[in-house]
Amino acid sequence: MNTEAHFLYDSLISVLREEIEVYRKLRDSLLNEGEVLSGSSVDELYESNSRKETCILKVRMVEDVRTKLVERIINALNLDGNALNTNRTLSTLMLHGDDSQKNDLEECRSALSSLLTDINELNNRNKMLLDSSLFYVRKSIDFLGQIISPAATYLNTGRLKTNNLNGKIVSREG
Repeated sequence: MNTEAHFLYDSLISVLREEIEVYRKLRDSLLNEGEVLSGSSVDELYESNSRKETCILKVRMVEDVRTKLVERIINALNLDGNALNTNRTLSTLMLHGDDSQKNDLEECRSALSSLLTDINELNNRNKMLLDSSLFYVRKSIDFLGQIISPAATYLNTGRLKTNNLNGKIVSREG
């Protein structure tokens, strides 16, 4: 391996470690978001979204740098870029690095894979929290709407209309 490729591999490993840190921050932000969604503070939700957006922007920047480094490694090693177009993975690049670089790339690949799995699970959990909250908000709005302006009691056929949502507002003065 030439010195340029060796340097590029080291740079790639450094960028991957930075990417791992950004993904860890994103995972922590998603963990925090789950707690915020369970609470009722709009300000905390805005702050959580801001942290998450910052992490996502950093991820995009680091991924762009990583992609460019991979291109440079392909060129430095005189690999067939067209053959690698469909398989530009760390596993493919590990075949061409030295032993310590292979180990470092494997550690980075494993850490990224684990983090991405965690992030996906946390996103799904937070989505379920949001979906269930939205469901109950809609049901509450429907319930209040029926109390405020109830629908007609009888249908055009003369039959009694049955409503799925029934309730009364009770006010007791003590």
